[in-house]
Amino acid sequence: MKNVFISPNMRKNGIINAVLEACQILHSCNARIMMPIQAQAIGVDGSDIIYIDSNDAIAQADFVISLGGDGTILRVARQAAAHCVPLLGINVGHVGFMTELEREEMGLIREVFEGKYEIDNRMMLELSILRGGHAVYTQTALNDVTVTKQNPFHVIRLDISADRVPVTRFRGDGVIIATPTGTTAYSLAAGGPIVEPSAENIAVTPICPHALQAKSFVFSPEREIAVTASGLDGSAVCVSADGDKGLEVRPADVVVVRRSRLDMRLIRIKGQSFYHILRKKLSDGGALYEISTPG
Repeated sequence: MKNVFISPNMRKNGIINAVLEACQILHSCNARIMMPIQAQAIGVDGSDIIYIDSNDAIAQADFVISLGGDGTILRVARQAAAHCVPLLGINVGHVGFMTELEREEMGLIREVFEGKYEIDNRMMLELSILRGGHAVYTQTALNDVTVTKQNPFHVIRLDISADRVPVTRFRGDGVIIATPTGTTAYSLAAGGPIVEPSAENIAVTPICPHALQAKSFVFSPEREIAVTASGLDGSAVCVSADGDKGLEVRPADVVVVRRSRLDMRLIRIKGQSFYHILRKKLSDGGALYEISTPG
């Protein structure tokens, strides 16, 4: 018996039927099913389904099933990575770069129980905000860390260094610091490079820079990226990890981003290459912005 945690995006159209089908398949595989407490509203029959706090469930799980889009994966990625629990993404959304299966392929869940799968390790980022030399905030990101203006009508000034060596300075809307996974999200929409996941680099992409010389950089994963930013007229600057609720930073704060000690483990069943997935998803004309925000 395997312990499986289902993490559904309750806001997606058709999510009730998707959860019901997933439960039926898991029951046929004699799995022990866990779901978040709020999923009780779905009304899945069966006294053997355990409704439990997500973090407690993931700590017990052999693997996690994410039902939604890439934003749904982002919501559970930190907890899954912290417990070294692999995750299988099933797309009930639009683009779904990180999801392995489409809604109509859900029957392939059985392949996991038969051992017919591989693990795709994805590097993550660790964000720290230093104030007076001390960390006042830390977070982990699978996609990206963004430093952006809070007022849409103002610009901010940014200074970026790598391993304490100045790299670039510009004015604009902000900067995106992305993992290879995140380079197909907000970073790509901002004109950044696409980096294949196995390269394990850190991509730094300006957002609407007010300078022709402000270009994207691709750094070694060992580099420590530091950003200082301030509004030209005193307007606020915001830092966010994986599109979650931003935190306001002060002009003297230093935003430090480095490779996390954690990796996200994605379950791969179909054996498709990154480039096959890339061509298919981009040709579908999906909105890349959606990948950077939980949902």
